[in-house]
Amino acid sequence: MSSLIIHNADILTQNIYHPRAQAMLVENNLIKAVGSNEEIFALQNSGTQCINANGNTVLPGFIDAHIHIWKVGNLKTFLLDVRGVSSIEELQDKLSDFVKCNPGDGWLQARGFNEALMKEGRLPAKDDLDKVTTNRPLWLIRTCAHIGVANSKAIELSGVNNQTHIPVGGEMRLGNNGKPNGIFTETALGLITNHIPPYSSHDYAMMIKAAEDEMISYGITSATDPAVMPDLLACYQQLEKEKKLRIRVNAFPVRVPDGADEILALPGKYYSDKLIVHTVKFFADGGLSGMTAAMMQPYKNSSSTGVLRLTENFFYPIAYEAVQNNFGIATHAIGDKAIDVVLNVYKKIKNKNAGAHLRIEHLGLPSPSHLQRMKAMNIHCVSQSIFLKELGKNFALYLEEKRLNSIYPYRSVLDAGINLSLSSDAPVVKDFNPFTGIKAAMNRQDVNGNILGPAQKISLQESLYAYTMGSAKANGNENQAGSIEAGKCADFIILNKNLHEGIDDAKVLQTFINGELQYLYKE
Repeated sequence: MSSLIIHNADILTQNIYHPRAQAMLVENNLIKAVGSNEEIFALQNSGTQCINANGNTVLPGFIDAHIHIWKVGNLKTFLLDVRGVSSIEELQDKLSDFVKCNPGDGWLQARGFNEALMKEGRLPAKDDLDKVTTNRPLWLIRTCAHIGVANSKAIELSGVNNQTHIPVGGEMRLGNNGKPNGIFTETALGLITNHIPPYSSHDYAMMIKAAEDEMISYGITSATDPAVMPDLLACYQQLEKEKKLRIRVNAFPVRVPDGADEILALPGKYYSDKLIVHTVKFFADGGLSGMTAAMMQPYKNSSSTGVLRLTENFFYPIAYEAVQNNFGIATHAIGDKAIDVVLNVYKKIKNKNAGAHLRIEHLGLPSPSHLQRMKAMNIHCVSQSIFLKELGKNFALYLEEKRLNSIYPYRSVLDAGINLSLSSDAPVVKDFNPFTGIKAAMNRQDVNGNILGPAQKISLQESLYAYTMGSAKANGNENQAGSIEAGKCADFIILNKNLHEGIDDAKVLQTFINGELQYLYKE
């Protein structure tokens, strides 16, 4: 029986009944005991390996409860990463170089532009992409993934014109000539993406591995992929059967795919050490950073109230069907209008099944009454503090001061008694290191140092809990993960410092999953 002792540590267990310890014993893949150095060394046997933490902090492995794993890997493998471009000209130059480096006649895809960071201050359109190429289909995805831009060839190959039926909850924007200008939003993205050749299982496996490598280096030991189509789900299941998944994955199949009005059948539930499938995903609206989140009142200096992707009458029967089959529900809802619709449906579900496991993803602009309703129904909030840093400039452009001070209101969420899970939603953001998200929850600063909603700051401990135990609760596996306590999986990280000295420059030295070393920091 293999055993490991971590000693001389400042273990922040995230167990509210035993919050700190000096040492821990791991046997096989489980935490056997947690306590003082003396207590744990008393359990040592002749074959026990010992690691001296040198007074540094030890934490449960981080749980990113909302990260698009394969899409993170996609930007490391097949897609051009255009995050950070500062102008349409720079975007065009990068795309032109990408075309030259990828000869042929196939589709070209890129992701990551943010018009708020570009000097033109507008979305690129078809004409901008046509200056790059008209011979090959080109598809450009905004950083939020709720807006896409197609060139003429992509529109042609997709058979799209101004008479094309637009699925509910989507937009195909038209130019002054009455023809598509290349910009598609929300469910209408599928009008283009459904015509792009699908990735193979081998492609997905390559993307997942690329993402896992980076995630483990940040101390992420579990993650929720919150929008999984059937082909990706099959790949996850195959990787798990072959014991090739390194992190724990909680996969959320999508029920209503983009680009069509069809409803996908419920998948089979799946439980194993490294893969869980027990929750399905819905999208109620878009994002604040691109003005597609569904709002009660128009955005600043605009007549737009965003895009509502779900109506109560459409949403309720397919959500309740999932609950009847013992699935949990996770729904993307950012704007106050979308949150209201989701809570109305959740109330109907709770009236018939009080134990249903329900989550709201993001929760950008809830009202105080929304929070009261969430608490009453025990709804989990899975949100992304890193948005405040990377997308804060967008928020300031599109929201007046009152709403700007109320976005992602973590202090109010916690004060209302709601379980808070923090996550990244990468690759919507470039930096998905949990420490970056934790600092953002604490200081709420955008890239320029402007503070968004100072009254909504939360503490270091509250942020750590939200990235560990809070996320485990949202995922429904708090009995196995999220804290360092006897009987739980031995997923933990050793840092380069003691967090009581501050969080600046904190990084992961070692990542353990199931008691096995998966990452070792090298200078």
